[in-house]
Amino acid sequence: MGGLFLRKGVVLSLVVVLLIGILTAGCSNQNAQNTDANGENISFPEGPVTLIAWGSPGGGSDIFARTLAKASEPILGKPVVVENKPGGGGATAMAYLESQKPDGYTLLAVTTNLVLTPLTKDTPNTYEDFDPIIMIGRDATMTAVKANGEITNLEDLIALGKERSIKWGTFGVGTTDHIAAALLAEQTGIKVDFMPFEGGGEALAALLGGHIDVINGNPSEIADQIKAEQLAGIGVFSPERLADFGDVPTYKEKGYDIVVETWRGIIAPKGTPDQVKNILFEAFKEALDDEAMKDYYKKNNIIKDVKNGDEFYKFIEKENNFYKEVLTRMGLIK
Repeated sequence: MGGLFLRKGVVLSLVVVLLIGILTAGCSNQNAQNTDANGENISFPEGPVTLIAWGSPGGGSDIFARTLAKASEPILGKPVVVENKPGGGGATAMAYLESQKPDGYTLLAVTTNLVLTPLTKDTPNTYEDFDPIIMIGRDATMTAVKANGEITNLEDLIALGKERSIKWGTFGVGTTDHIAAALLAEQTGIKVDFMPFEGGGEALAALLGGHIDVINGNPSEIADQIKAEQLAGIGVFSPERLADFGDVPTYKEKGYDIVVETWRGIIAPKGTPDQVKNILFEAFKEALDDEAMKDYYKKNNIIKDVKNGDEFYKFIEKENNFYKEVLTRMGLIK
């Protein structure tokens, strides 16, 4: 009988030892993720993190920054404060970020303008001056026309563009919507008169009023008009169809190899420690599963595409080379 109790005691002791070993190993792995090159523990963040939005309050970049900031606060354990620094298509915010300490406490929410602005404007900074943290997704670019009008699909658009010049509204020169239309004109030979507007509201009003034939825009910006059957989407410059607009074909499936999207992500000053960048990446990645972020993706028709810092840098580099070549052909840069 005593031997039986002894054996049970030995088994119980072994189980306890194994559990302690597993828990200790787990703690050791967690600590290893937050150590510097010398093996010392890093406590980050120890205070508020500032996330710069280079758009005005209420704009696309601002909404992106504020939604991600709120979702990441519980994970980082510190406030994430959004500051707006609009101007120069992002140039003002880029210059400010470069002037900050590379300690992870000041970050910038970016879009494709990270490469487009330096290519088309005289700015002191380029993407090479910063360390990418995370890419979170891609905004689609959709071609829209007035519902029940002269153009009802891509075939109509191209046929009409060979008869007369298409009046194509854009949100500026060298913007993604402008570039997408220019690439289509290049591949199809259609005639296009580009008509730049100050903002999306003006372009929409011109399209609804019959003053222009077509625009390219973010689906979320024209969704209400499409649902009200005032506008119709006829093409998407993405590799795949959009979940909320499944009846709108991609240009690729129609035989035109054109993909032009607006991507979004977070960058930091050059020289930010790798351990800090890793902590930020993991926190932001986890924040993407927050219900508010899921709603942000769905509401804005953003395609979730997560890349870490190294992957994001290679992606940005590829995008920069692509747009540099296209803008040179368009005569917008020399």
